[in-house]
Amino acid sequence: MAMYQRRGIQDVLRCDLCEDPSFTMFCDICQIQLCKACVGEHLSDESKTHKVVQFRNRGSTPKCPTHSTKICELHCEECNIPICATCVSCGEHEQHKKVDIIKTFENKKTLLQRDLQELEESISPEYQQIASDIPGQKVNLIKTSEIVMGDIDHYGNALHREIDFIIKTMKSDLKETNEKYLSVLITQENKIERSMSEIKKTIDNLKELLDSKNIYLVSSYKSRNAEFRTLPPKLSISLPSFMPSEINKQLIRQQIGLLSASSIEAIERKYTMKCRTSSIRIPQNKNSTLKKKKNKSK
Repeated sequence: MAMYQRRGIQDVLRCDLCEDPSFTMFCDICQIQLCKACVGEHLSDESKTHKVVQFRNRGSTPKCPTHSTKICELHCEECNIPICATCVSCGEHEQHKKVDIIKTFENKKTLLQRDLQELEESISPEYQQIASDIPGQKVNLIKTSEIVMGDIDHYGNALHREIDFIIKTMKSDLKETNEKYLSVLITQENKIERSMSEIKKTIDNLKELLDSKNIYLVSSYKSRNAEFRTLPPKLSISLPSFMPSEINKQLIRQQIGLLSASSIEAIERKYTMKCRTSSIRIPQNKNSTLKKKKNKSK
């Protein structure tokens, strides 16, 4: 592998043992590429386990994550990891359920294919449909809000007009009352001024008669005091005042009306995919090669 990393791009496709550019094999354990002529030489090193496969199938041999030179032939279902014979002999997975790694691999591939099919054909379209509905919901929310705002403004304007009419009517009634009372006061004032003028004339006439020697004028005098003793009535006017009602905010709210209750609800949905195992196809790839090689070794 170190040799592989040190090479330039132009030398990548060469056998790591003889530098032959026509290599076709690969050791999954040692991670080196080999030509067919060097496979025997490489397998002759018995210091460690080897697993030589076609180059196109490299990476198909499960190396043990704990024992790097060992090949995993089993899968521990409890730990959900591949294990080798050394792992089993250590007793770490003694009470765990262990199954053939190839079988596990193929089952997982089937599950992957089913999950992919469900995600692509069912779940993803559902998400896309839900997402596509949201812009319309946003537009509808804005339009509905604008309509409700307009209704509130319309009612508010009507309410203001009604209040303005009531205030205008009250002021008009007050003005009419003032004009009527003012007319009465003016009439009363005119009567009193005329009476005072008559009283002044009478006083002047009496003074002249008292100084007069004319028997005829004095004898023809008639007293008007009885007439003047009836004093003009004193008008007592009860002036209007404004007695505002207490502003009852709750009553005003009830009079105006209320917004109906609104809510937003998250409705949980779950798509149940129908079982269509007949439509699932697992491509024949390096897994098949693994199984065939294992069968040959047995």
